[in-house]
Order: sequence, then structure tokens, then C-alpha cells
Amino acid sequence: MEKNYLVELSQMNSSVVARAIANEQRNIGTINNLHLDGIIVSYVLYIAATKKEVCLDSIEQFEKSYPIPLAIKDIIIDNIESVWNIIVELKNKFSAEQLLSFILFNNDLEDNKTMEYSTPNGLLKLATAILNIQKNDEVLELCSGKGNFPLEVYKSEDNFNYTGIELNCTANEIAKIRASLIGKNIRFILNDALEYRSESKADKIFSNYPFMIRTPSMNEHKELLIKSFGFPVDVIQRASSDWVFNATAVSQLKSNGKAVAIMTNGATWNVVDKNIRKYFIENGLIEAVISLPSRIFSSFFIPTTLVVFSNNNKAIKFVDAREICVKELRNNILTDECISEILDLLQNDGDKSITKSIDEFENDEYTLNASHYLEVVPEIKNGIELGSVTKNITRGAQIKATDLDELKSDESTQYKFLALSNISDGMLSIDDQYLKKIPSNIDKFCVKNNSIILSKIGTPEVKTAIVQIEGSTKLLATGNLYIIELDETKINPFYLQAFFASDTGMALLKSICVGSVLPTISLSKLKSLIIPVPPMENQYTIANKYAAKMDEVILLKRNLERSIAKLKHLYDEEAESC
Repeated sequence: MEKNYLVELSQMNSSVVARAIANEQRNIGTINNLHLDGIIVSYVLYIAATKKEVCLDSIEQFEKSYPIPLAIKDIIIDNIESVWNIIVELKNKFSAEQLLSFILFNNDLEDNKTMEYSTPNGLLKLATAILNIQKNDEVLELCSGKGNFPLEVYKSEDNFNYTGIELNCTANEIAKIRASLIGKNIRFILNDALEYRSESKADKIFSNYPFMIRTPSMNEHKELLIKSFGFPVDVIQRASSDWVFNATAVSQLKSNGKAVAIMTNGATWNVVDKNIRKYFIENGLIEAVISLPSRIFSSFFIPTTLVVFSNNNKAIKFVDAREICVKELRNNILTDECISEILDLLQNDGDKSITKSIDEFENDEYTLNASHYLEVVPEIKNGIELGSVTKNITRGAQIKATDLDELKSDESTQYKFLALSNISDGMLSIDDQYLKKIPSNIDKFCVKNNSIILSKIGTPEVKTAIVQIEGSTKLLATGNLYIIELDETKINPFYLQAFFASDTGMALLKSICVGSVLPTISLSKLKSLIIPVPPMENQYTIANKYAAKMDEVILLKRNLERSIAKLKHLYDEEAESC
């Protein structure tokens, strides 16, 4: 099949075919798999449209008049009976080009069981451009799904040797049907991508593998990597499935080869994968890391990262492409223009790209998250670590919601509790949050006067507030909160709260948040946060002004609450006097 013709087919709107098949499937109501059955219907109709000798009077006549290719014969024969009525109903209603376009490029009939096997077109284009597959290249795809990747490559290079490995039988069958129509040297193997090993190493590898797999067999896959490819035990034994897939890909790559994989953002920074990230970085196995836009996949919204693997790298290029997309309904799309911008950032450093040498990662816990290095962090001159001006920093009580509910009191007591939701605009609102008592085993989580409360979670922003304890009140901090007990001989609490509430302070706190799904602050990062600590005289000046403004805001809020309450009763009061 000619490359130009394939490009034309990919641009054709075949949704009319998808809708017609879907309508017929609903009428029948006994469909095994929406997409596979739709592909088989279209395949039979396409063959009949392009070969005059093919007869569709019956299934037997079709089989006699057309020698189905051996690679897909069992797939067609096993499924054709269940969709034969649809084939008959749609006979001669679509052109050969419409049918072929649907077979090769349309995934509109995917259901919840199969959607995960399709990689977005924009992501396929980006991966293809990065890999730059050449004539006679040996190409391997781990978790090949329905065969979309080789179709994308085929648009620009039609003379390469491709092997796709897929564990899902239905997806693999669809891929085989597609491959039978586009050309030679493309094969799909039904196998576990973590078990399969190619006879020879590949020039290029692509993998959009399933995320966060936790199965007993994962330990066996790790053992295989240790025995067969020499991965150190301490590096691989705790690694997440993302890095097991990455290691499997790299182990099958030629010395001058290149691989692209899609992974979760969490695996680029979490503690569990620190050792294996260190191994990959220090052994020069990572060429580039691209933070992708959220909602780029239609079946899930987990933020993802594209990683480029190769050998002998002395530095790593980071690209923050989270905003390089076109927003479309519920999803974000990578257009050709977006892809060009990302490719340009891979070549040139700028506001959204940076190059880091291998020896720069040790102090950053071998983090491979692009946004971590590209966030603008204010420079604090002559600053000191937060931990050096505190007596103690601890987490709030990790108490279950059900246990907390049992402790709650409807009556006023000297015991109160504080949760993340009680912090707003740097102030606390805990008027009616009473407890019957505070058990002795969690009494240590009570907040002392003039302590700072800071949220562990950084979304939508880090929350902070200064705590003022009245009389004999005891305040229990719960949930995802840090309790910062300050050394008031070194720092004024109101000064520190004023700093945290400032744009500079918020930017600094945001810079130590790690993670995209749920950005969080680690205790070690918080203690080592560099903050400005001027002479006490200067601190008191800022602290007094902040405290005065805070009192002013509290008063304004109370007046606003009273005014709102009056609005609610204004009509009734005035109506009575009229």
C-alpha cells in the first residue's frame, strides 16, 4: 500500500461507517466485542468491494470465493457468523476507501474493555517523529494494542521490520487484520510483553504499557531482568511496574538504538523508584523526558510522561509540554503544531525546556519530572533552612473519619479539632468543631500557641495559617497537615506566616511539592526549605503589620456575614411593617 494513499485514508472521515455498524450492532444485541466485530464487518465488505469475484450470498460462498490470508483466517472464520446479518444489511452502502479508512484508523466502536489499548494519534505522531524510523530498521513495540503505531510509522517509512507484542487477544486480532491490509514485514505476537524476548535487539522500540500493575508475576519478571540482563538486585527489586517495563525495553535495544515509553508521572519522582532512576541516569540510559498534557488519553486522566531512552547520554533534556495542547471537550489534543513545538523544545533550551548534566541529579533525589526543574523558584539571598528555626515539625493525627465522628461533640467543650478544610486565606475557622475528649494516644498532635499549620497537599495551593489558642482550649490537628512549632527566639510566627502567604513564599512552597495527580510536600523537603530570616527588629515590623491586617480582614468578614444574614431576613422584616 502506498504511503501517500495511507495518509489520505487516515484523514478521511469514516465515522459514518462506525455509526452504521453501531446501529446494526444495537439491533442485533448479541455482540461479542464492539470494535473487533465492526472490523470484521468492514473487512468482509472491503474485500467484496475490491474483488469482483467475491460472493456475499452466504458465509460458505464468501469462504469459497475468497482465500482468506492464513494469518487472520481463524479470526475471520470464528467471528463472521455472529455479524453476518450486519454484513448483508450494509452491503454496497460504502466505498472501499471508507471501509478501509474505518478498518485502519477508526476506533469509534471501542468500549470500556478495549479503549485502553489505543494510543492517541497525537502521541503516536510525536513518538514516531522522535524515533525517526529509517529503512530496514528493526522495530519492536511492547504492548502493541490494536496496531496503531506501525500504521503511523508506515505513513513516512514503509520499509521496516516490525514486531508487536500484545497480551490482550482481541486487541491483537484487530492488529493482525489491520496488518494484513497494509504490507509486509509486520507481525503481531500474542504474548506478555514482560516475558517476550526478541531473537535480536531492536533499532527502535515504542511502548505505551499499562500503568501501576501489581501482580505476583511481577517478581518473576524482575528476576528475569536480574538473571538475563544483569540489573542489580537492589535497583530492580522495589521498582514499580513502569520501570520494569522500561528496563525490559532498554534491555532489548541496540547500543545505537532509541526507545520511547509512556509512563506515569509518579514513577518519575516517587521514593520507591529512586534507586532505579539513579541507575538509569548514572548509566546514561535516558536522553529526554517530556511532561505531557493531562487528559491526553480518553480512557483515563492520569498525568503522564514520555521518556526517550538511548545509550551513552551525558545529559538529559527536560521539556514541560503540559500546556502545549489544544483543549477539545473533555480531552487535550496534540496537533501537528503542538508536536512541532515540542520537537523544537527538544533541540533548544528555553522557558519550557532545560538540559541537566548527569551529576546534577543527586541532590534532587534523581527526580525525572520536567516541571520540577522548570518551575520558576524565587532566589532567597542569605536564607537559612526552616528546620533550623523550629523546635519540631510533625504530621497531624492520622485518625480515621469514623473514629473522629465518634469523638465529635454537639456541645461546647475545651477540645476542638482542625482539618485542612478549616484553613482559608491564612486564617482558621473552627468555631463549632468540638470534641468530647482527646485520647491520650493522639494528645501529642495538639497544636501549641503561635504554631504554624501547613497543608501537606499542594493542590490547588499550599494552605498555611497561624494558630492562636484561647484559654484552656486544646486543638487537635488532623489529616494532611504539618504542625510547625517555632523557636520564637529565632523567628516571629506572624513574620513567618506573612512570608508563607506572600507570592514569593507560595512559589517556594509550590517548588517543593512533588507529584501531578496529588502534589505533596515531604517532611525532609519542608525542613530544608530555605527561607529569609532578617534581624528580629525587621521581623517584628512585618509581623505587626500582618497581624493588624489580619484583624482587619477578620472584622470585615464578620461584618460581611452579618450583612448577608440581614439580606436573608430583609423581606420578612419589611413585609411585616408594610
